[in-house]
Amino acid sequence: MTTQADIQKRAETLSQTRDALADLLRTLHAEIETVKLGSLPEIRRSARKVAEDHNKLKTLIEANPELFERPRTHVVAGLKYGLQKQRGKMDWDSDEQLCARIRRLAAVGVVNGGITYEQADLLIVTTERPVAKALEKLDGKLLKRLGVTVAADTDEVLIKSVDSEVEKAVNAVIKDVTKDENAEVTV
Repeated sequence: MTTQADIQKRAETLSQTRDALADLLRTLHAEIETVKLGSLPEIRRSARKVAEDHNKLKTLIEANPELFERPRTHVVAGLKYGLQKQRGKMDWDSDEQLCARIRRLAAVGVVNGGITYEQADLLIVTTERPVAKALEKLDGKLLKRLGVTVAADTDEVLIKSVDSEVEKAVNAVIKDVTKDENAEVTV
C-alpha cells in the first residue's frame, strides 16, 4: 500500500532531478553567452557587410528596372532578386455603394462585362461589406467600374534567400546585432 511518505519521497526525487536539469540549462545558457560574446564582433562585422552588399544590390536593381521586365526575378547562388508588385492599398467610397455596384455587375452577367452571381457571393459577406481579399483578385478595369481605387501597387525590389530557414537565422542575427526589430535582409 502506498503511503503519503512514499509520495513525498517521489516528489523530493522529482524536485532534485528538476533542480539538476535547471543547473544544466543555466550552465548551457552561460556557455552559449560566452561563445556568443566571443563571436559577436565578427558577427557584427559580417552583418554590416551583408547590409552594405544588400544596399548595393538594391541600388543596382532600382537603377535598372528594364532588366527585370521578363523574367521579373532571377535566382543566383541561392538568392532570389528582382522586382515584384507591391500589394496595392484598395479604397472605395462606401461599403454599401460598392456592394450595390457588385450586384449590378452580377445582374449584367459576364457576357456583358459583368461578373457571375458566384463571384458576387465571394465579393460580399452577408454583413453587406465588400471582401477586400476577393476584390484583390479582380482586374483593374473591373475594379475601376466598381469604384475601387488601388494605390501603391508599384514595383518593389525583391532580394531574399531561397532558403527561408537561413533567411530567418540571418535576419535574427541582424536584428539582434543592430537592436532594430525592423532590420531585415529581405526588402
